[in-house]
Amino acid sequence: MFSKEIIIKDPHGLHTRIAAMMVNKASELMNKYKVNLYVQKPPYKDPLGISMLALISLKVRQNESIIISCKNYETGKKAVIELCSYIENAININTLSMNQIDAFIEETKIANEQILENLPIGILVIDADCNITSINKYALSFLEGSYEDVIGKPITEFISSSELPKILRTGEKQYGLMHYINNKIAMVNRSPIYSGDKIIAAVAVYQDVSDLIGMKELNEKFKKILETSHDLICFVDEFGKISYVNPAYKNYFALESENIIGKELKELSPKGYRMKVLKSRNKVENVLHTKYGVDIVTSIEPIFIDGNFKGVISTSKPINEIKELLHKLEKSEEELEYYKDEFMRQNQLNSSFKDIIGSSSSLKDVLQICSKASLSTSTVLIRGESGTGKELIAKAIHYNSDRKSKPFIRVNCAAIPETLLESELFGYEKGAFTGANKSKPGKFALADGGTLFLDEIGDMPTSMQVKLLRALQEREIEALGGLAPQKIDVRVIAATNKDLETMLKEETFREDLYYRLNVLTITLPPLRHRQEDISALTEHFISKFNVKLGKNIKGIDRKSLKLLQEYNWPGNVRELENIIERALNLCDGTIIIEKDLPSYINSIQEPSHELIRTVEGDLLPFEEYEKALIKIAMEKYKSYNKAGKMLGLTHRTISLKCKKYDINIKN
Repeated sequence: MFSKEIIIKDPHGLHTRIAAMMVNKASELMNKYKVNLYVQKPPYKDPLGISMLALISLKVRQNESIIISCKNYETGKKAVIELCSYIENAININTLSMNQIDAFIEETKIANEQILENLPIGILVIDADCNITSINKYALSFLEGSYEDVIGKPITEFISSSELPKILRTGEKQYGLMHYINNKIAMVNRSPIYSGDKIIAAVAVYQDVSDLIGMKELNEKFKKILETSHDLICFVDEFGKISYVNPAYKNYFALESENIIGKELKELSPKGYRMKVLKSRNKVENVLHTKYGVDIVTSIEPIFIDGNFKGVISTSKPINEIKELLHKLEKSEEELEYYKDEFMRQNQLNSSFKDIIGSSSSLKDVLQICSKASLSTSTVLIRGESGTGKELIAKAIHYNSDRKSKPFIRVNCAAIPETLLESELFGYEKGAFTGANKSKPGKFALADGGTLFLDEIGDMPTSMQVKLLRALQEREIEALGGLAPQKIDVRVIAATNKDLETMLKEETFREDLYYRLNVLTITLPPLRHRQEDISALTEHFISKFNVKLGKNIKGIDRKSLKLLQEYNWPGNVRELENIIERALNLCDGTIIIEKDLPSYINSIQEPSHELIRTVEGDLLPFEEYEKALIKIAMEKYKSYNKAGKMLGLTHRTISLKCKKYDINIKN
């Protein structure tokens, strides 16, 4: 091999005109001596064939050198020396006219380079020897290398699955193809570059799919799904080349992506199922076979986009992983059964009548009725103010009955919008309404064999009361969109804090439903009627919140307990529970004292006698006393509901009286 180094002295370096002159002279010499000439720029190791694309890609500046070489020493030496002499005498000597031409060419070149560099697409050009001769910044992002790393190198070193060499051979054009390159999905167009009738190069135009409007998020999600999947996933393009394998595939078979990406399927697995689907374009599902000595279950499907075949995807799972999953499933089922039994046991323990705190005679009477109700399957109606523990009683009845091993399902009739209540109770079938993409069982179906607790039954719309009555009478339900009724075995326990008798008169609650529910009635006493239970309840809640809050509160002092016993408790047991939790959070010592209680409790004073006042010994009109009494109640409780409960009136009555007497109390 013979080579000679020469310096390019032109102010614009090795630009377009010089490259054209060199290529023209080199072609003349190669034909003359029947040799091939090569050019390289130190310190590049790989020489390039002399072409316009190759010379421009070297980006040689003024006073930088190039090396002209030939593999045939004897005849090639003459050609190399003549080309170097030509460069020295014809190219490195500038004239004014040439300088003007060069300046114009240089301006055009710079403009073209800047246009290419700033295009929001990737441009990559290879010469006839499949070497990269031109590439812009966008395309470099796919190759994950610098300009110096890739220029002059074979395209297959960076994109093993590239179709550009094929374009050089066939001259075909490719448009709108998807190509997976270094963890990026690109849309690519490929075309040959002609000089006359001869293909001298090929160009690829890349567009990162994630840059397309609305596709970036989808691409990231798709990529994450593939990367995190435990299934072994492989894509094969329509030409039979492997275009992608996910990390699970590579890790399981100990493969590096460069060892398989871009390889022909007919070389790797000519008789495999992927090749079978590639040829037949018919899917294969759940086939058991051995691959690289591993038993796997595989499903393979063809990919069609707008009716055009785009390759196949295979999804595999090793048999040992399936066995491990089955083992884990069996273990999980055993654990689930254990926790289910434990949950039922704890619910039964926590819902026992003996665990309901209190020893007052009114509470004992209630528990006696509850005990008898648990032995029956009749409907139960639990009545009482808000916070008296209606759900606790309902659970105790259920878990002390023969239905204790079956579900206890709670429905808050006041919390569900009227338009959704029917579907919540009775369920719906797929397609019953817009958005019903699948069937959903209702609460009655879920409670089959067990107990359905209808809390706040007084707030149920009258339109639903008719349907509930039918379900109770016929013991069957019909889902929305269903074709036939479904028999059910459900014990219903209802609860309310409303005055149902008044609602009957106002025709806001159906009389027939009222009598259907009112078979066994349990009325829970408010906390103000069982003051002797406040001490025991307080101790219970202190123990409960000591565990929850990590506290060590030993009790409550006498003065504070007396304040609790004298309070009216409009919120009943629930309010007492909240106050004790608050006190434990605020308590600095080990005993709850007066300052730990809310101000509206520790500021309770003895009743004032000023309410019954006279004027010169004569009584005032009744309305004066009524006004004063309602004003005191509103100042203390701040709400119509609580003031009404205290005075034994409805919140609506209190509201009207406040309006009548111009009583304005800010809540």
